[in-house]
Amino acid sequence: MRATTETEVLASSPARTLDLKPAKLGNYSFVALLVGMFAAIVAAFIFVLSAILIYERESSVREISSVERAYENHKLRLLERIERIERYAASNAAYVNTDTAFDPEWVRSRFGRGLAVREGYDLVAIFDRDMNEAFSYRPESGPTDLTLASALSPETAGLTTDIRQRYVTGLVTARNGDTYFSGKMKDISAVTEVQIGERIAIVAVMAIVPDPGGIPMRRDVPHVLVAVKLIDAQALADMLSSLSLANLFLEQTIPSGMNGAAIRDEDGTALAYLTWDPMARASQLILASAPVLAVALFVILAVALLILRRNTAAYRELEIRKRDILEAARHDGLTGLLRRDFFLATADDLLDGPLASAGTLGVIYLDIDDLTQINDAFGHVVGDHLIQHVVSVMQRKCRTGDIIGRMGGDEFVLILSGRPSSDALLDEVKELTASLNRAAMLDDHPIEVSCSIGVALRPDHGTRMPSLLRAADVALQRCRAGGRRQFKLFDKAMDEEIRERRRLRDELRQALERNEFDLFYQPIVDARDGKVRHLEALLRWHHPERGLLAPGAFLDVAEETGLIDPIGAWVLQRAIRDASTWDGAGVSVNVCATQVGSGTLPQQIETLLAETGLPPSRLTLEVTETVMMDRSGVIDDAISELSRFGVGIAIDDFGTGYSSLSYLHEYRFQTLKIDRSFVARLGTDPKAQAIIRSLVELARTLDMTVVAEGVETEEQKVMLASAGCQMLQGYLFSRPKPVLELADQGFIQLMPKQGAMPEVSTGSSGALAG
Repeated sequence: MRATTETEVLASSPARTLDLKPAKLGNYSFVALLVGMFAAIVAAFIFVLSAILIYERESSVREISSVERAYENHKLRLLERIERIERYAASNAAYVNTDTAFDPEWVRSRFGRGLAVREGYDLVAIFDRDMNEAFSYRPESGPTDLTLASALSPETAGLTTDIRQRYVTGLVTARNGDTYFSGKMKDISAVTEVQIGERIAIVAVMAIVPDPGGIPMRRDVPHVLVAVKLIDAQALADMLSSLSLANLFLEQTIPSGMNGAAIRDEDGTALAYLTWDPMARASQLILASAPVLAVALFVILAVALLILRRNTAAYRELEIRKRDILEAARHDGLTGLLRRDFFLATADDLLDGPLASAGTLGVIYLDIDDLTQINDAFGHVVGDHLIQHVVSVMQRKCRTGDIIGRMGGDEFVLILSGRPSSDALLDEVKELTASLNRAAMLDDHPIEVSCSIGVALRPDHGTRMPSLLRAADVALQRCRAGGRRQFKLFDKAMDEEIRERRRLRDELRQALERNEFDLFYQPIVDARDGKVRHLEALLRWHHPERGLLAPGAFLDVAEETGLIDPIGAWVLQRAIRDASTWDGAGVSVNVCATQVGSGTLPQQIETLLAETGLPPSRLTLEVTETVMMDRSGVIDDAISELSRFGVGIAIDDFGTGYSSLSYLHEYRFQTLKIDRSFVARLGTDPKAQAIIRSLVELARTLDMTVVAEGVETEEQKVMLASAGCQMLQGYLFSRPKPVLELADQGFIQLMPKQGAMPEVSTGSSGALAG
């Protein structure tokens, strides 16, 4: 027997598929397409390259024009500086100290430190009438390889000769016989560009003359001043700062790949070039990469051919992958079962099919009990293996046509169809329940598997999935409330129970507001002398219609609705206040997981103890094993802090849950309470006393006091005392009763009232005032 898979469900119904196969091209059409693609790409390449070349040509023209303007502007600034030479060369003092009587010190001061250094020239020299060097000066910061011989080029020499001739031509003799210069300053001065090695310099030449109309002059050729300024890196940087270029160099020729603007002498001869990297270089990159682009083009065309030939197979593979992904989305990864949404859709199809009409159909809603506790105790790997174990048992019990879906973490739905009768179907469910609720060894851990099952039948409980699923869920809830490890068939009375629980929930809220709760106490006596050592506080509800209710009638509803926390806080407050009114005996109060895990329990207890004056040693808090299974940091801190206060901590119902010796040793509980289920078997089960002795020995090893619950006979009392139990509790000594009744029977002694202490519980709702 097996469950129908999703693939079988899909195969059983006609499916429409989208044909994504492209139309096939003929051979000629295919070749024409490739040729057209190739021609279009080549034409586009040529068009783009041509446009880029035109743009780069125009950009180069603009760049050359910009550089030439920048050079002319720089040259004008130098000429303005050179015009200031006239202040040094055209003066009476200059003429007297050079032409009349040459004074070296005065010349050095005037033309060296004065002209060269102050005006920023790289070389200054004076030539006498015979064109011999009379004086030269190069600043210390100037270029070391610049000499007068290199600066005195043929161009400079020719310029000097012309100036001397114009000087002589301009000399005239006055009536008194004095000679003076009648020409203009521009006639005896000039500026030119010369090449010095691989560099370009601007050279200024001027005759040394007295002030106009000054001292008499000698009728002879003059002394000549020569000033040299190189176009250096600073000059290039100054020009570059006004341009949108990346660099600027001075070269003898224009390097390949660079743009250049010529520096020309007066004859138009190119002396050197200002060069730079062009801003637009896209064509060079394109041409350099043309072979690579061509290879890439052919590769692309080849790949395109391959893709076009394989497109049909690719589309088919895509469809297969889409189907695989869809199946993965529809199935649970851990179990392989249908997920909730697709399961419900598949179930609807099943209800409309022939299998649903052939025989009886049942919806089985299954829950794995206490899966969270198993995960906490043994880890999620063991929990996952438990889920897989339960699924494998269900699958073995299924037939063809049955389907299983995972509805949530620990919930599953199984649909059994085609059974001959409802009785036959329920027999299978009974057999399935027995197979599931058996011990299993999972990862070397013995696990007591517990599953609860709710059953709904079609058409008795509905005809469509929503109604059938709800009915099975209601039956499952009834199964959980009734002890678990079984199955329940839905009936209409269960609906009434659901409504009743809803009413009970509303009444619980009102009970807090109306002070309808009360506390009864059951003595915990010393096994040796029978004296009362503690009283356990037990909650009761004075229901206005149903009378006195024990916690079992309403606590599970309180837990579901979150009312357990305010009820627990009320119990704790009332018990501590009641205990402060009697002498000697302590009080034990049960606290739930949410109270311990709230993080505020230690502060609440500390406040109540301070208000009532009850010593912490007289208070014991009872926690169950399920509280300790959480092992959260909040619970650890709460237990530790309460122990530091001196409040006793007891582990209640020990042995009924997933017991762990590690937390017994870690938390150092003061008291261990043996569950009444072990005590009840004394005298009938030979192993019961051995188990109790083992628990007592364990508690003795951990320095814990042992309390046995549920003692009802003298025989049980004797056996427990002989086993080593120090404390006993049960109906043999007293049923749970109000405080005043216990005081009247001598179990406790009430202390005189002091101040405004609250009244103790009297067993009626009126006792809750305050």
